[in-house]
Amino acid sequence: MENQRSAAGVTVVDKHIYICGGHDGMQIFSSVERLDTVAGTWERLPGMLSKRCRFGAAAYKGKIYVAGGYDGTSFLKSVEVYDPIEMTWSPVSCMNMRRSRVSLVATIDGLFAVAGFDGENNLCSMEQYDDITDQWAIVTPLTCHEGGVGVGVIPMPPHML
Repeated sequence: MENQRSAAGVTVVDKHIYICGGHDGMQIFSSVERLDTVAGTWERLPGMLSKRCRFGAAAYKGKIYVAGGYDGTSFLKSVEVYDPIEMTWSPVSCMNMRRSRVSLVATIDGLFAVAGFDGENNLCSMEQYDDITDQWAIVTPLTCHEGGVGVGVIPMPPHML
């Protein structure tokens, strides 16, 4: 990896691990790198449209979404999507709320932004992104939240739900 990073967004698409943004203690990055897990080599990719750290990152339908975070001055609600085939970043609709330390997770039902910090308060709220309509909707919130949140998804067959 070319840049040492803290508070970066990390996700996986196919055989690549993508490392986006983050900071080195002195500056916040928009740069993106990926590791080819088969060849064991790093590649520098086009940077995000905005520098950000402490944001959510997730792979959804073969693309990489980054949401929220902090740019050194402002807490963000902006969202970008990276197309690994076209190798381009594009903006999509902003979330309804600014969210730093947000977890972004993809499920069969869509992309979810979970909790975070808006610059003043820890958030219990959640939002769901619909990539067809390019809209975020507030969904059922968490019961409570006390700081950064981690989220994982385990696929389960319908009969186990």
